[in-house]
Amino acid sequence: MYLVTIRKACEHCADTPIPIPEIAKELGVQPVSASQMINRLAERGVVNYIPYKGAELTPEGKAISDKILRNRRLWEVFLVKVLEMELEEADRLACQIEHFTSPDITSRLANFLDHPTVCFHGDPIPQIEGGNPVAFEGIPLDKLKVGQRSHVVRINADPPTAKFLADEGVKPGVCIGMLATGNSGDYLLEIGENRIHLSAKMTGDITVSSITHAQQPEKEEQDMEVPLSHLKVGDRGIVRKLNFKGGMRQRLLAMGLTAGEIISVKRIAPLGDPIDFVIKGYDLSLRKNEAKEISVTLVQE
Repeated sequence: MYLVTIRKACEHCADTPIPIPEIAKELGVQPVSASQMINRLAERGVVNYIPYKGAELTPEGKAISDKILRNRRLWEVFLVKVLEMELEEADRLACQIEHFTSPDITSRLANFLDHPTVCFHGDPIPQIEGGNPVAFEGIPLDKLKVGQRSHVVRINADPPTAKFLADEGVKPGVCIGMLATGNSGDYLLEIGENRIHLSAKMTGDITVSSITHAQQPEKEEQDMEVPLSHLKVGDRGIVRKLNFKGGMRQRLLAMGLTAGEIISVKRIAPLGDPIDFVIKGYDLSLRKNEAKEISVTLVQE
C-alpha cells in the first residue's frame, strides 16, 4: 500500500519525491511510522529515500505498484460495468481483492473486458510488462454531440456543485447521454430513465470517457426491441435489458450479457430448446424461457 500510495501521488504529474507527512496522511498513520516503513522499503530496493524531500519509487517498486493498480482498476471496471455496482462500493471491494489476483486471472479479466485503458475514476490502467503507459483521455461532457453517450469518469466541480450533481445521479461510473442543446447554452441529458437539465458551466465541470456511443431515437429503439428468444439462426441483436433479479441476473451479467453488447444466434435445438448464442466471441447456451426474459434490439444487416 505504501508503494501504491507513492505511485498514485505522482501519477498525473512528473515523478518527484513524495513528502513523508503526505504519505502518512494518505495512509492514516503517524509520520514516524511512515518514516520507519519507508526506510525498510529503501533497504529492500523498492523506494529511494531522499532526506528532507521524501520518497520515490525505484523501477522495481514501480513494477510492483503497477501490477497492483492494474488488478485494482480492472476489477473496478468489472464490478461497475458487469455487476452494475456503485463506483464507491466497487472501489472498496477492488481494493480488497487486488492483492489476491494471479497473473492468469488478470489476463482473463482484461480479455473479458476488451482491454480497457482507463478505470471509471478516469485513471490509466497500467499495461502489461513491456507495454506503453496509457494517458487518460477524457473530454468535457459538453463536447458530446446530440445522440451520443459516454461514461462519466471525473467531476471537476466545487463541493456544492459536485454534491448537486451527485444528487441528480451524475457521478463517476454512470452512463450519460446528450439528448438536446438549448440556444442559451444549456443541455438536456439522460441518465438511465431520468432526464436532467444542466447549464453549460456544469457540463464543463464533468469529464467523460473519450469513447462515445451512438444513441438511437427512443421510439425507434422501442419499435425494434424484441425478446432474445424471437431471433432466428444468424440474427444479431444488441442487449438492452435483463428482466431478472438476484443470482440469475448476476450469472448472466458475468457471462457477458451486459447492455450494449451484440449477441447472435448460432443454432437452435430441433425442439426449439435450448438456444446457442455467441457473445463477445464465446458460446452461450440458454433455455428458451431464459432468452425470453432478455430484451434486444435487432441489428439490421
